[in-house]
Order: sequence, then C-alpha cells, then structure tokens
Amino acid sequence: MIRLITNLFKHSDLKIAFRATNTLQQQLSEQQSNKNPSGIYKLKCNTCNKAYVGESGRSIDIRHREHIRYIRSNNPQSAYTMHILQNRHEYGTTKDTLQLLKTCCKSTRMNCWETLYMQMFHQHKILITEQQTGDTNPLYKLANTTGILPCNP
Repeated sequence: MIRLITNLFKHSDLKIAFRATNTLQQQLSEQQSNKNPSGIYKLKCNTCNKAYVGESGRSIDIRHREHIRYIRSNNPQSAYTMHILQNRHEYGTTKDTLQLLKTCCKSTRMNCWETLYMQMFHQHKILITEQQTGDTNPLYKLANTTGILPCNP
C-alpha cells in the first residue's frame, strides 16, 4: 500500500513522508485520558456493603459527586441515593465506595455491560434492593458461569 501511494506521486514535485502512528507521545496521552474514565462503576453502601451498579459516559468521579449531592440535598434521583436515604445508611468517600468495573465509551454496549454487571451482582446477592429487577436473562447467567466476568464482584 505504501509503495502504491509513493508511485502515485513519483512524477510530481511532491515528496511523501511517512509517520509512525504509535509514538510514545500518543501512548502517554492515552494513559492520561484514563485518569478520569467513563464506563461501568460500582458504589458500595458502607452500612450493609451492598452495591449499586451505574454507568456514565462522563468521568465516574463526577458522577459519584452527583450521587453525593443528591444525598445531601435529600433528592432521590438514583437507586443508590434512595437506598442511602430510605435506610439511613452511610455513604463514604470516593476512595472507599467507588470502583470502576469496566472502562467503555457511551454507547448501546454500555447499557449491555451495565445490565450484565447488575445481573452478576444480583446473583451474588450484593445488589441493593432498590436496583433489583425481576427479569433474569439466561445469556447473562451463562456469561457469569463461563468466566467472562470475574467471580468475585
């Protein structure tokens, strides 16, 4: 392919230069963008140790701060907030309660990953009751038993 492009411009005054697409600068800049990742996250209740599974196309740290703001303003906007407020449970710091489960960008895949993790947490009986659904998808159960996901949520 490179020779084909070079031959196209062989008889012109244009000179073709090739550039590496995998440079050290590109690798470092990609790693920096992962400091504030988006994706599927888990929030833990400090009182009962049950978990809430959420998704965010933005930084999960920003989303965690929104949950805390909802709790402080007594505004049950999420299942996690409802759980904390209704049960008078304790929430903690970002370091103590927030965990990134899967890095991914906002898309329909993100919804599938969130549902998969919710199903897994429900099977292990650690999903908060405010988030539990009655539907169980056999495909999610199969993914959990075949080792696609970690056994210990």
